[in-house]
Amino acid sequence: MYQRILLPIDGSSTSLQALQEVRRIARPGTTVRVVTVVEDPVVSFPTVYGGYSEIEAIRSALLEEGKQMLASAQRELQDHGITAQTKLLDLRELGGDIPGAIKSASDAWQADVIVLGTHGRRGARRFFLGSVAEHLVRIADCPVLLVRSDESKSTAQPA
Repeated sequence: MYQRILLPIDGSSTSLQALQEVRRIARPGTTVRVVTVVEDPVVSFPTVYGGYSEIEAIRSALLEEGKQMLASAQRELQDHGITAQTKLLDLRELGGDIPGAIKSASDAWQADVIVLGTHGRRGARRFFLGSVAEHLVRIADCPVLLVRSDESKSTAQPA
């Protein structure tokens, strides 16, 4: 069904659930491109005071963490026989925001679908959250499959 699946991850449990969903829906011949977005600490955390070296240390740590997340996800997919590629999306280089960077990556790669976990971490810890998913659904040129967190399923109240 889907030949090219884009999987944005942020290290959260919801990202892991999205990865599990990709494992479930991937078929022979499917290629998964795993992406993670690294925000620019100068833009994302303007209240952080410190010199250039402190900001660059934060940035380096975020970049390294992103690379490690991508490698781990790629390994897991490949261990299950799924062809996987990775791409780190650096907002300092790309500009814009997280949903825009994911959309651009999807468009450039011609993804058939984006599979995204909802309610990921935010702020100093990382990248996505519900509003990112909501924005991405509105701007994406391909279908977006949202994978809800187990926590939100267990705490959902009937209307």
